[in-house]
Amino acid sequence: MVMLCERCCNPIGENESMVRYAHIDRAHADGDITWAHTFVHTSGDCLAPRPAAHQRPDQGGWDASRGIGAHRT
Repeated sequence: MVMLCERCCNPIGENESMVRYAHIDRAHADGDITWAHTFVHTSGDCLAPRPAAHQRPDQGGWDASRGIGAHRT
């Protein structure tokens, strides 16, 4: 079975340290549960993917009720 890291999307080797997470995939009428497993590297080399240099971070929408600096009332 090939295990892919959920954080960096690279394969996890047999001798690499990792964490396995179990998520409920679905619950059946008879009470049984089907689990979905995901994996993450625990080494410091695995970093979350960064956005491309040309993509600006999402700053959220402007809230007009905040006002600007000294112009707040």
